[in-house]
Amino acid sequence: MIQDLDMPRALLGQSHGGMTLAQVKQVNDPEELGRVTVLFHSEGSPMESGWLQVMNFYGGLDCGAFCVPKEGDSVLVAFAGGDLKQGFVLGFLGNGNIKPPSEGAARQQDVRVIKTRQGKQLIFDDSKEGQLTLIDENQNKVQIDTAHNRVAVESKGDVTITAANTIILKADQVVIQNTAGSVKLDLGAASLQAQGGQSMRLSAAMIDIN
Repeated sequence: MIQDLDMPRALLGQSHGGMTLAQVKQVNDPEELGRVTVLFHSEGSPMESGWLQVMNFYGGLDCGAFCVPKEGDSVLVAFAGGDLKQGFVLGFLGNGNIKPPSEGAARQQDVRVIKTRQGKQLIFDDSKEGQLTLIDENQNKVQIDTAHNRVAVESKGDVTITAANTIILKADQVVIQNTAGSVKLDLGAASLQAQGGQSMRLSAAMIDIN
């Protein structure tokens, strides 16, 4: 249910045809409900609304999507039943200063992007050679390449894999390769078993088995 809003008296006397454009003014909802206030740029001075709910594409008890505009964003405000006391933010709008995160008209036909203000992106590329990519502002990346049946994880720092029970690496061929420094295998198990189907080879300038 949309709660009644404390709307400016001057605004209540105007007609907005059920929807109107506005600019986000405040985002720090005192009740922490993800609401915002907006400025209506109608005749005369801009007028600020009460706290408006923001529509998201999915929501329910203990679940849903959460995405609210930031201060200065352009939004479309609708009014339930045409009642100006029953306003809510229907969606976000681009303008001359806010461009889509996927540039180029042709590319926009194939690519769907969710991008945060800091630069974290979830990119769905539906082109013939497209991929599903999760990437952050430091270029750490997880990429699923459907066209070539390949999954890649790239880190500018460390990669840690942790499991409470078992980690299994299974493939026709397993290659562990380091390009610099040393390799350390630190096993705290009571026993260790290494088995080769036909042969096993250890090669180094010096091998110390203790």
